Amino acid sequence: MSIKSFAHQVVYFCIGLLIIFFQILPLQTTPQNWSGPNVLLVFFAAIVTKRPEYTSSFLIALIFLIEDFFLMRPPGLMSALIVISFHFLKGKIQNQEENSLIFVWVNVAISLTLILLIYYIISVLLFLPSAGFSLTLMEIIVSLALYPIFSTLIGSFDTFNPLNPEKKI
Repeated sequence: MSIKSFAHQVVYFCIGLLIIFFQILPLQTTPQNWSGPNVLLVFFAAIVTKRPEYTSSFLIALIFLIEDFFLMRPPGLMSALIVISFHFLKGKIQNQEENSLIFVWVNVAISLTLILLIYYIISVLLFLPSAGFSLTLMEIIVSLALYPIFSTLIGSFDTFNPLNPEKKI
């Protein structure tokens, strides 16, 4: 592992912790009738698709295990689903020569949908407390709508090089 790869992983880990911090802030104490996006999942999906060389399964497992503990979910269930799904997603994206936004977005949509639906099904089968099916579907839809924004933001940093002032952004 190079120093650059390690530095990227530390930055991604810190951003992940920041996202978890904002998730656990008690901004509203009443139950909600709507579900927001899973920002951490979308952020790491964009990282895996745009910069797969800077992500590792250990980093992804660690940050989502920390999220499991803070959100009081069964430890390791969501982490395992995400690591397995992102491993296949990373392999599929790296094997393609030219990745269009639609191709990547469809693969991410399939991946995120499978992660959240399998988690919901396992939660229901094991009688774990979970959101309703409509809230799970709403989370999937809003997360998939948020993915192109994160993908564009992370992709825009590919062209940014502060050491080379002649290169235009």
